[in-house]
Amino acid sequence: MAGSAPKLKREVSMLGLTSITVGGIIGSGIFALAATMGSVAGPAAVVALALLGVVVILMALPYAELGAAFPITGGPYSLPRRALGNFAGFMLGWGYFLYAFIGTAAIIDVFVEYLGTYWGALITVNSAGVLSITWLGVAVALVFLAGYTVLNVLGVKWGSLFAIVTTFSKIIPLVLFGLVGMLLLRLDNFTAFGFAPFGWSGVAFAMALGFFAFTGFEAASIPAEEVQNPKRAIPRATILSVGVVTLIYALVAVAFIGGVRWGALSLSPGDWGGTGVLLLNNVADAWGLAILGTVVVVGAILSTLGAGGDWVLLQGRMPYAMAKDNLFLKSMAKVSPRFGTPAVALVFASVLTGVVLVLLTNFPAVALLASITTLVPYGAAALALVVLRRTESAAERPYRMPAAWVLAPAAFVAATILVYWASWPWTLVGVFAMLGAVPLYFVFTSAKFRTAGRLAELGGTVAALAIVGAWFVYAPPSSATFSGAGVYLNTLPVFPVLGTAILFIGLPLYFVSFLLRKLTWNESKPVLWIATYLGGLGIISYLGDQFFIYENFLTTGSPYNYPITVQPMGLLNLPWDLVVLIAFGLAMFLWGYRSALRLGAPVAGPMTSAPSPGSPSAEGAAASAVTGPP
Repeated sequence: MAGSAPKLKREVSMLGLTSITVGGIIGSGIFALAATMGSVAGPAAVVALALLGVVVILMALPYAELGAAFPITGGPYSLPRRALGNFAGFMLGWGYFLYAFIGTAAIIDVFVEYLGTYWGALITVNSAGVLSITWLGVAVALVFLAGYTVLNVLGVKWGSLFAIVTTFSKIIPLVLFGLVGMLLLRLDNFTAFGFAPFGWSGVAFAMALGFFAFTGFEAASIPAEEVQNPKRAIPRATILSVGVVTLIYALVAVAFIGGVRWGALSLSPGDWGGTGVLLLNNVADAWGLAILGTVVVVGAILSTLGAGGDWVLLQGRMPYAMAKDNLFLKSMAKVSPRFGTPAVALVFASVLTGVVLVLLTNFPAVALLASITTLVPYGAAALALVVLRRTESAAERPYRMPAAWVLAPAAFVAATILVYWASWPWTLVGVFAMLGAVPLYFVFTSAKFRTAGRLAELGGTVAALAIVGAWFVYAPPSSATFSGAGVYLNTLPVFPVLGTAILFIGLPLYFVSFLLRKLTWNESKPVLWIATYLGGLGIISYLGDQFFIYENFLTTGSPYNYPITVQPMGLLNLPWDLVVLIAFGLAMFLWGYRSALRLGAPVAGPMTSAPSPGSPSAEGAAASAVTGPP
C-alpha cells in the first residue's frame, strides 16, 4: 500500500544542516585555492576572491528562497524542474549529478594525495609530470568511499553528525593559519611587483579556477525532506554557510599572499607564477613555524575527508529525486525500510564515483569540468525563482530574495560568464556531456525509446559516429590537406578535421535531433532554449579569448599528440567577449522565462505515469514532460 511506503526521516538540525553545507563547500579546494589563484592573478587574486564571494552569494540567494518555499529533496534538480518542466529538470539534474559524482571523486583523490605526504606509496608523478595516486592509492580511496557510503546508508543523522565533527576540525587549522599569517603580513608583497601582473584576464581566470572551492553552497536545499523546520532552517543555513566560508577564504588568501617568503621558498622575488606549486604548509614552514605546517597538513586531510563524506551523503539524492518523478531508473527511488535512506541511489552514485576514481588523473581539469556542469543548474535556479514567483505567487516564502528581477538575471549572467572563463576545452567537454542527456531523457521517459530497435539505433549511431570520428583523427585514410578553404583551414589535414567535427559537432547535433524528431515544433519550443544555451556556450568559447585555455588535450605535441590544434580563435577578446556573454545570457534568461510560462501550471509532482516497455501512455507522458500538465 502507498501509505505504508517508508519515508525519509526529519533528523537534520539547523547546526547539522549548516555543517553539511559548510563541509560541502570547504573541501580540497581551499588548501590549493590561494596558490592556484595567485599563480594566475598575483596579489589581485584577493580581488578575484572577493568577486567570487559576491557571485556565490548572488547564486545562493535563489536557493535560500526556493528551498524554504518548496522544501523537496534534490533542490538543484527539483526546484528548476518545478518551474521549467520535466525536460529542463532532467537536463539540469543530469548536469548537477555529473558534477556531484565527479567532484566527489576529485575530493577523495586529493585526500589520498595529502595522505601520501605521510605514506609515500600512495602517490607518484606520472609521465606528464602530474601528481597522481598509485594503484595502492586507488585501493585506499575506494575503501574510504565504501566507508562513506555505508555511513550514509545507515542513516542521515549519522552522516550529519560526521559532518559536524569534521567541519569544525578543519575550520580551526584554516583560521589559525590565517590569524598567524595576518601577524606576519608583508604588505610589499601586494605592491612591489605589481598588484595585477597578469591583468584583468588573470583575475577572470583565477575566479574560474577558484569557483570549485565555493561549490556546494546549495547543499542545504538538497536533503530538504530530512530537515527539521525546513522553511526556517534552509535559508538561514544557506546564507550563514556562504558568509562563513567567504570570510575564512578571504582570511587564508590574504595571509598566504602577504606571507610568501621568496627566498625561503626558493622562488625569485615577484615570481607569482611559481607559487602554484605551494601548499599552505610550505608557507607556514617558511615562516619557521613547522608545527603550524603540520597542523595545516592534518587540517587538509580532515578537510578532504569531511568533504568526501558530505558529498557521498548528497550525491545520491539526485538520482533519488529524479526517480521519484519517474525521470530516472525506478529502482533509484527506493527508500530502505530499515534505515530510512535512499540506499540504492547512494550505492549507485558511489559506484560511478569509484569508476571516476580509477580514471581520474588531473584534479584541476576535472575541477573545471565539474564547475561547468554545476554552473548551468546554478543559473537555472535564478531563472526558476522569477518563474515561480509568477506561477506560484501564493506560496508562503519565509525568505524573499530582494530585487529579484535585477539580481536573478545577474546571477544567470554571472554563471554564464564563469562557464566561459572555465576555459577551453573543458567548456566543450561540459557542453558535450550535458547534451548527452537529451536521448537519455527520452529513454527514461518513453517506452517507445526503450524498444530493442530504438535502443539499437541509438547505440549504433553513437558508436558509428565515435568510431568513424576516431578513425579519421588517429588513423586517417589519407594525408590530404585543405587548399583554398580559407585561412583557418588551409594546410590542415582533411580527415583529422572531419573526424574532430564528427566527434564534437556531429554527436551533439545527433543528441539534439531527438527533440525535433520526437516532438512537433510547437511542443519543442518550450525546451529548445536549453539546447541553444548549451550550444551557444560552446560556440562562444571557441570564438573567444585565447587566454582562457587550460590543459588543452586537442593540441599537437607532447603529451597529447592530437593531429591538429583545436583552440579558441581569438575573435572575441576582453572586453568584447563579456559584452557578447552578457547579451547572450540576458537573451537566454528571457527566452527561458517566456518558455516556462508557456508550460502552464508548475510541475509539482511525478510524471503522470511511470513509463514501462509497451505502455500505451508512455508517449503521452514524454510529451507532458515538455508541455507540462494539462
